[in-house]
Amino acid sequence: MKRFASLILLSTLIATTAFAATSGSGKIRLDSAVKVGTTELPAGDHKVTWTGSGASTQVTLTQGKTTATAPAQLVEVQRKNDAVSTKNENGARVLTEIQFRNQTLVLQNAPSHVAGQ
Repeated sequence: MKRFASLILLSTLIATTAFAATSGSGKIRLDSAVKVGTTELPAGDHKVTWTGSGASTQVTLTQGKTTATAPAQLVEVQRKNDAVSTKNENGARVLTEIQFRNQTLVLQNAPSHVAGQ
């Protein structure tokens, strides 16, 4: 019986760890407006959530009622600070990466789903 209980506990821990690796959240601060897909996000604080792993990750940025969702690739890294990367594309700043201390979300250059505008 004790062995069975240990096996159940171990299975639960493995399942919890696997689930934790496929979703996450954080916060970023944008110093200026950026585009995610076809959505322009204003400067300010944004909540970031993601689901999936590797190249099959979906990232959502939320500020108030505005939500932008885009496909991304999740890369495991070690950093000292959080940061964002952008590039200039056709005269607009486009968000390309969201870097957290243990992970980087590399946004794919695709149209986003927009809600609340």
